[in-house]
Amino acid sequence: IVSLTSMIANASKDYLYDVHILITTVSDDMRDRTKALENDNFRISFDDTTKYLELMKTRLPLRDYYSKTTYYRFFIAEMFPEYDKAIYIDSDTIVEGDISELYNHDIGNKYVGACHEQAMVQVDGYGTYVEKCMGIDRNNYFNAGIMIINCAQFREQKVLDQFIELLQI
Repeated sequence: IVSLTSMIANASKDYLYDVHILITTVSDDMRDRTKALENDNFRISFDDTTKYLELMKTRLPLRDYYSKTTYYRFFIAEMFPEYDKAIYIDSDTIVEGDISELYNHDIGNKYVGACHEQAMVQVDGYGTYVEKCMGIDRNNYFNAGIMIINCAQFREQKVLDQFIELLQI
């Protein structure tokens, strides 16, 4: 609710914002409190991922260190075939500007638009970990808590299938 409130407070009145909250469970009280934030510019829906996760269960491992919510950003493109582009944002993020400016940023045919994770660059221990243990250059590690997703590119290149295949290795 805090994240959504900040988004609404800073949003341009020139657009209609379609907010999809991906859930498995949510209390009626929390649903009602969240839906009360809707206005002429903001439509809020709750999208239950339980059925989708069940279908994916045999393909995606759920372990202590992989929560089901970790996968949400990977299957947004499949869940919402009507969208060519989407913004994924963690629920604990405060939005200080107009989110439409981020959405309207042209990422071309790139899969995602995201910011470098500064901790990996600025804290040597973190940077060394991602380079040695994960094989990722510390300058290419990005914050997945807020990103533009090129849904069309995800679907065209079958990113979810590639991700699942890599996860099985």
